[in-house]
Amino acid sequence: MKNSHQCRVAVYGAGAIGCLLAARLAKAGCEVSVIARGQTLAALRQNGVSLTVDSVTQSYPVQATDDPADIRGADYLFLTVKQQALDEIGDRLTPMLAAHGAVVPAMNGIPWWYLPTLNSALGDAPLRLVDAHGILKRAVPLERVLGSVVYIAAHTPAPGVTVQNARNNLIIGEPNGEISARATRLAGLLTASGLQCDISPRIHEAVWIKAAGNATFNPLSVLANAGMNELVEDPYLNRLARAMLQEYLKLGTALGLPLQVTVEQRMKAAASAGAAKTSMLQDALKGKPLEVDALIGSMVEIAEKLNLDMPYASMVWGLIRHRNRSVGSI
Repeated sequence: MKNSHQCRVAVYGAGAIGCLLAARLAKAGCEVSVIARGQTLAALRQNGVSLTVDSVTQSYPVQATDDPADIRGADYLFLTVKQQALDEIGDRLTPMLAAHGAVVPAMNGIPWWYLPTLNSALGDAPLRLVDAHGILKRAVPLERVLGSVVYIAAHTPAPGVTVQNARNNLIIGEPNGEISARATRLAGLLTASGLQCDISPRIHEAVWIKAAGNATFNPLSVLANAGMNELVEDPYLNRLARAMLQEYLKLGTALGLPLQVTVEQRMKAAASAGAAKTSMLQDALKGKPLEVDALIGSMVEIAEKLNLDMPYASMVWGLIRHRNRSVGSI
């Protein structure tokens, strides 16, 4: 393995989480490349990537490009784009990697690699709302995937600039449960960058727990135009959120996941985010398309495959799907 300062990292997507990871890893001494577009690309080329934590802003130089062909030999390739963008970029991913490089999807929802690496009653059945045409399954060998779960609240006040609001940790893990050298090395780099990073031998469980929260709080935040604190404090929204979480945890159990979390614990985790706006609410307020398929639709699709009724989640799925068809500021 290379020394940390020789580690090459690529970040595909320059939103809040992408820029935050780029800045953190550049701080840790990695050679960082970022794939971006438009004003963000121009800002990264001119000023580097900027990260604000506790009102202190620091900038770090990165290689910025809009062409994935410019990047080769990446030890780690972080995917921080929305799920709906993956079909377009799937074929461009593995050519960016070093011989033993890993793709690290730092995204919300149920990823394309999830069911094919999970020993469940569904086998490796494809999810229509995640990888309908099998593009990602063909383009990215499963042994190249290093799973991750991101618990960081951040927003972008300007192109190429990220403000970290709350939370500060990631979970990474091999889909086969091994504690690998590449996972250990990445955890060390992320820790050196100032983030808390844990390696889990049960990454499927960690992904599901996060996905259950995403599938609950993201759509509710848009439908109610509410921050996380309001979703927890309002008695009616709180009751609906608890009902949805219960359905998603029951669904995970039906998949065979040994979930060690309760609804109450997930509600406390939500409360710890304070007044933070979910990523979906931030997109809605900017008039952007919403990441509804991977976050909510995939969960409902899995329930349908298992013939499991989820009335609350299904109703919210219908509402947010309709909301997404009329994209625009709330």
